[in-house]
Amino acid sequence: MSLLFIGYDFEKMNWKPIKQMFRNEGEEINDKDDIRIIDKGIFAIADSAITTSGGTKTLLTGFRKVYDMKAILYKPDFAPDGSFRNYSYVYDELPFIVGFAGSTLVAQHIINTISGHLEKLEISCQERNGYEPIKYIINLPCENNLLKKTPIYTQWDDDTFLDSDFKDLLSGDYISNAIEHSINHALVSAKKHRLDENEFNQMYTDIFCGLYCPVLKEHQIYIYRMQSKFEEGILEVYTEKEKLNKNEIAVLGMTKRFEKKAKTTFLEEVQKDTPNVVNTLIDLMCKCIEEVHEYGSFEINKPIVYKSLDRGRIKKVNIN
Repeated sequence: MSLLFIGYDFEKMNWKPIKQMFRNEGEEINDKDDIRIIDKGIFAIADSAITTSGGTKTLLTGFRKVYDMKAILYKPDFAPDGSFRNYSYVYDELPFIVGFAGSTLVAQHIINTISGHLEKLEISCQERNGYEPIKYIINLPCENNLLKKTPIYTQWDDDTFLDSDFKDLLSGDYISNAIEHSINHALVSAKKHRLDENEFNQMYTDIFCGLYCPVLKEHQIYIYRMQSKFEEGILEVYTEKEKLNKNEIAVLGMTKRFEKKAKTTFLEEVQKDTPNVVNTLIDLMCKCIEEVHEYGSFEINKPIVYKSLDRGRIKKVNIN
């Protein structure tokens, strides 16, 4: 079992002293807009225990449940005659973090699949008719790439596939969709094994992704909760992304026991004049671990891992 708190970090700043310094003579200061919210990125707080299936005994601690990852976007290379050669050059990179709560084996398979997809992105284009303008796209490695399948004698003009054509391709929305695709790609094999609901519960794993979108200039968090449905009598396992609102936190893992408490604690903290959301939720994580241990269970355990992402810069702190 696991417990993770994920959300947006921020700081409240009182601008009234600054406004008073630069006001014009006789100008009245309006108190209504004195408080500004300063974006400080994304936080993820997680326990680090691997336990027995019943959670009665901790097998290992220090297990990583939040991973640093990177989307790597390659641009095409062309020969002097304009024919496509290969993907030799990196156009852009976008760091992000991914974490999980649930089956460690399923999570490792999912994370490996995400890495395999997102580290090999390729700039290409859609098929077009006649003189239609080129629409540039990103291809996942598992998708058909028009550049790779066009005849070798095809020549592209010098004013196509310029760096300026690609500037808004690698967005938060694209990354979140690619991660959803990767997770579903990892889960598709469950269909052929004809799982029952008990086996689905054993493999149940939730995933989150946190990133900074360079197109919208904002931090974004996406939650991927595992779902199931019966199609022609066969249980299919899949996920759909949910974007986390700025005024919320997400709880993964022991949601029935601690989700309500975590969200209440978060809402109480953000209403303070000088909130410290991260420290408050780290304290809550400590209390949750202590509470579980008091009942003779070791489903979650220290050290606690705090990881932050601020405009692509990732930091990690272990708390014993």
